[in-house]
Amino acid sequence: MAEKIKIDVLTLDSVQCAACGYMMESIAALPDDIQDMIEYTEWSIKTKEGIGKFMELKGKVLPTICIEGDCVFESIIPQYEKLIDEMAKRAPTDSMRESLGSLRDQGFDFSKVQQNLENAGAGQKTKAG
Repeated sequence: MAEKIKIDVLTLDSVQCAACGYMMESIAALPDDIQDMIEYTEWSIKTKEGIGKFMELKGKVLPTICIEGDCVFESIIPQYEKLIDEMAKRAPTDSMRESLGSLRDQGFDFSKVQQNLENAGAGQKTKAG
């Protein structure tokens, strides 16, 4: 399996919290070429696992996007270019960094947001089991 950039989205709940949903959408709306380079997970603090991840990543506020373990966007929904730049800084290989740079001007793909959110499991792990 090829290396992927790991993205953790710390949320209250992407279904009930608008800002949390927008944070998830900012990742889910990335073009397919970028989706192939990343692996992202929503961590709701409504669950024991989410609280653990929040503490592990030293989260301070919700929602937060963490890239490769770094809390990068805390309560700030990122612009596409800034999100790409931060992913490129943390890319595991030079070729991935270059690919991200070439895709920097492509922009978000909002035509498949619902499908991408479903694939990401947005809101599916927000209930305490």
